[in-house]
Amino acid sequence: MMVMILLAGAFAVGLSIGLCGVAGFLLPLLFIGYAGYTPSKSLFISFCCFLISGAIGAWTYYRRGEMPLKIALPLGLSSLVGSTAGAVIGQLWVGKAIQTVLYVVVLISGLAIFVQEWLIRKSPKREGSAEICAVSRGILVPIGFVTALICAMSGAGGPVVVMPLLVLMGIPVRMSVGIALFDSIFIAIPSIFVYGSQCTPSDLGIIFFFILLCHTAGILIGSMNADHIPQTALKRGVAVFSVAFAVWKLFLS
Repeated sequence: MMVMILLAGAFAVGLSIGLCGVAGFLLPLLFIGYAGYTPSKSLFISFCCFLISGAIGAWTYYRRGEMPLKIALPLGLSSLVGSTAGAVIGQLWVGKAIQTVLYVVVLISGLAIFVQEWLIRKSPKREGSAEICAVSRGILVPIGFVTALICAMSGAGGPVVVMPLLVLMGIPVRMSVGIALFDSIFIAIPSIFVYGSQCTPSDLGIIFFFILLCHTAGILIGSMNADHIPQTALKRGVAVFSVAFAVWKLFLS
C-alpha cells in the first residue's frame, strides 16, 4: 500500500509541476513525513525528480521562446554555488531538524503561491523584452545564491520560491516559470551528489526507478495538458493544502 501511495504521490506532484510549475516541495514531505525515509534518502530522490522536471519543463518553455538565457544562465550559475553550500549545510547540520525545516519551507512555499497570484494580478502584462533586458546580474546573482541555498538545505525544488521574485522584478509570468524551472536544474545537480553520497543502491531499491518513472509520466502529461486545465485553481489548491498541513504539523500536532 505504501508503495502505491509513493508512486501515486510522485505522479501527482509531477502532474502539478507540468500543469502549473509548482508542488515539488511536497515530495520530501511525502518521503520523510509519510514513508519515514532518512533525510539523505528523501532529499536525494526528491532532487532526482526535480532534475527531471526542471529539464523537461525548461526545454518546453525554451522551445516556445519563454525562457531567456540572458536571465536564466546567471541565475542558474549562482544557484549552482548556493545549492552546493545548502546541500552541505543540510547534510551536516539540518539533518536532525529536517522535518521542522521542511514544514516551515512548505508553509512559506504555500504562502508564496498566494503572493505570486497577487503579484500577477497587480502587475501589468509585459510582452516586450525591454524590461527583461534591464534586469541586472547584480540582482540575479544574490537571488540565485540565496534561494538555492534555502532550497538545497530544505528540499524545495526552486520554482515556488524563485518565480514570485522574478515576477516582482517585472519578468512576464510564463517566462518566470521557464526561468525558475531551468534554475531548478542547477539547484538539483549539487544536491544529488551531496545527498546521494550518503545513499547506497540497497538503500534505494527498485522503487527509486519507479518513482522517477511515475514522476516523469506526470510531468509529461501535465505539460501536454497545461492549456486545458485551470492553473490558478490548481495552484490555490496546492497552496491551501500546504499551509494547512504545515500549520497543523508545526503548531497543532
